[in-house]
Amino acid sequence: MLKKKGKGIKTGEETGVSARQTGLLDAYTETQTAASASDSDKFKEGYKKKGKKNEKSRKSESEDVVKEEPKEVNESWDAEEEIVESWEDIEAPEMPVPAKVKQEMRKQEKQRKKEEEKKTKTEKVETPAKNPEVEKISDMVEHVKLDESNAKVEDPGAVKSERDAKKAAKAAGKNVAKQKKSVSAAAIPEATSKENAPTEDKKLGKEKTEEQKQKEAEKAKRKAEFEANMLADKVESKGEGGKSKAELKAERRAKQDAQRAAKTQEQKQKPGPTKVRIPDEIQADQKKAQDKLAKVLATHKVPPRTKAQRLVPLFSHLHQYEKDSSVTKDLPAVGGSIHPRVVEVGLQLTEGEVTGSEERCKALLSVLEDVVLDCVSQIKDVSQVDLFKEIDNALKPNLTFLKQCRPLSVAMSNALRVIKSKLKAIDRSLPMEELCTEIKTIFADFIQENLHLAAQQISETGRLKIKNGDVLLTYSHSNLVERLLIEASREKNFRVIVADSRVPSRGRVLADKLVKEGIETTYILLTALTQVLAGVTKVFLGCDGVLANGCVLAQVGTSQVALIAESAGIPVLVCCQTFKFTERVQTDSFVNNELLDPSELVPITSTNNYLENWRDFPSLHLLNLVYDITPASLITAVITELSVIPTTSVPVILRLKNTEAHLMT
Repeated sequence: MLKKKGKGIKTGEETGVSARQTGLLDAYTETQTAASASDSDKFKEGYKKKGKKNEKSRKSESEDVVKEEPKEVNESWDAEEEIVESWEDIEAPEMPVPAKVKQEMRKQEKQRKKEEEKKTKTEKVETPAKNPEVEKISDMVEHVKLDESNAKVEDPGAVKSERDAKKAAKAAGKNVAKQKKSVSAAAIPEATSKENAPTEDKKLGKEKTEEQKQKEAEKAKRKAEFEANMLADKVESKGEGGKSKAELKAERRAKQDAQRAAKTQEQKQKPGPTKVRIPDEIQADQKKAQDKLAKVLATHKVPPRTKAQRLVPLFSHLHQYEKDSSVTKDLPAVGGSIHPRVVEVGLQLTEGEVTGSEERCKALLSVLEDVVLDCVSQIKDVSQVDLFKEIDNALKPNLTFLKQCRPLSVAMSNALRVIKSKLKAIDRSLPMEELCTEIKTIFADFIQENLHLAAQQISETGRLKIKNGDVLLTYSHSNLVERLLIEASREKNFRVIVADSRVPSRGRVLADKLVKEGIETTYILLTALTQVLAGVTKVFLGCDGVLANGCVLAQVGTSQVALIAESAGIPVLVCCQTFKFTERVQTDSFVNNELLDPSELVPITSTNNYLENWRDFPSLHLLNLVYDITPASLITAVITELSVIPTTSVPVILRLKNTEAHLMT
């Protein structure tokens, strides 16, 4: 606090001047207390009002001034007073340094220390020439730093100017650091730059490009992999008794070669993707296939059959033959390659005396048994020859002759494949008598299991589906359906309706047998089926085979019966042995079928025979189809020796049979 000193005697002039001043002040003030304060006191009090001290201290000081100097109105301005010579004499609290400024100062101090350490490390290196401008900027920066530590804030304008100066100094410092770095990189050798690279990378981490980061990451990854491989090699060498790296490498190479060889051998043994081979039976319109067939017939000394005179264009890819004596006219009477029993059965198949899939299959197996036994009996020493090859060579011409007489059915083809696989597995070291016995056993077991026992089991399972008072419908003639109905009639009472086609009229045979067993039977043609369908409760059908997609291959007209029954809501049950299941897939009756002699469609006993001279009409073609395809959607279930299964389970049965055959071989 500044106080007035020295009170002198006042003259009249001084008194008058003071009075004038007091009067002027009274005009602008409410009280006379303000007039007692001098100019210095007013200056001090005005400085305090700017915020250098709090309000309470101001009030207390003003009160002290009033108390100490009451009624000193006549004091002179020349009195001795304590005058403030400079701003430094005024007591004022120091302005606090902002946190950001302190942080920047610390960073610059650390940078300065690091630069000093770097200079000590590179004493041997010649320092570049100093740039006066750079030194000037650095001196300014240091001067600003020193000034900042001892700065006294005068007013808001000064604070703002100081901040601008700091920003300029900071930017100048960055420029200095960049220039110093470029100069040091040019002067310091590569080894020193590598040592200092991590520090410089930390400084300029934000300025690194993405490409450099990727390179560093790849380098670190390769290093980690190399270390891992080295560690694995060490562990392996320790575990294997301390073998050298060359030995371990050789062992690994040998192991890899063995694995490759095993894989190659497995690929050779494993069959590749099988190509779809078109059978020769459905390539009658292909000259190449016909030439091949002619060569086979000539090799086996089998005479070709005479083709039909009038071919149906839609079925020109199928073989169409007519009944004549061309089957045996060129065969030698003695010393031919065709077995006599095969010729007999072939003629029966051609004339239609042996019909039905089961009967044709049984006739084929009996003939093949005779051929195989005769072939084996002619071999003097079985151990010196390939037995199966001899048997196969004996079967080929006979099978070719049978195919010329009539194409093999699904049951005949499956039976032939199974018999061949079993004959191939025969032990040829057996004596001749035991060998012949083994061959007979193979044929007998197949006939017993797949024809007799399977038919018996199907009959027992089918009887459970028949109830007293049922009206059963069947089509044409099937040995399985015949046996089922005859055995079921001994326990239950029901009525049977036999539907038949005009050609070949095989349903008559079934109707005669049912009547002889005392079963009430009705025989109708297929055209009258809708008239009797109202009273039918179940439909039992036979078939020649079941395809892999669930479709049923049966005598032509079966699909019409199944379609009409399914539309009326009547269940359709198909009786079939599992050995008739085939992996072949077919959805229509055009691609693969069998054509019989068209003259069978011409009635012989009719008085008005309009088709007697059908060959004289060029636009008239007769087609005698054997099979048709019944879709799986029209079949309710298939009765087999295993169980009653839906058509969707046919692939499962085929897979089981293939697995069984694979295990046997």
